[in-house]
Amino acid sequence: MGAPNSDPFAPILHRLASCIRLLLSANSSERTAAILGVQRTLQTISEDKSVDIHTLAKRIESGSGLTDIDKQKIRSEIDNARAIGYAEGVKAAEAKQHGTGAFRNTDGKLEWTEVALFLQREMHRLDAKHHDFINNMASRTVYGREPTPNMHKYMHSLFHQLGGKIK
Repeated sequence: MGAPNSDPFAPILHRLASCIRLLLSANSSERTAAILGVQRTLQTISEDKSVDIHTLAKRIESGSGLTDIDKQKIRSEIDNARAIGYAEGVKAAEAKQHGTGAFRNTDGKLEWTEVALFLQREMHRLDAKHHDFINNMASRTVYGREPTPNMHKYMHSLFHQLGGKIK
């Protein structure tokens, strides 16, 4: 029959609903057959006679048959899913606003280390006179030594020459 807390009516709800609809018939013999159909259907799930017409009536009165504990668990799962969804939405919005790079500043601009490494990967496209500077900037990323403002300008000008875009 399923888990101990499961609804014993779940497997027969469709048949019970059909019988109950038949109770609206204008034909009295069909209404009698509907009542007997409900009784027969209940007997198919009740080996120990614990499920009868009174149990069905109680189930109808209680609605879904969920206990307050079940309802609280469902509410808790919904709240948890909502919190996870919200966090993922915030993350997606930030990624959209600032880009997907792991090294973006809060203003959306690339971190200088990312620019330096991009330049090093693409330096074959630049004149050889820039190579020493680019390698120097890339080596600074290892130690986290911030370039001077003039170095930033030079580095970003090379970045733009290579078609780099800062959002």
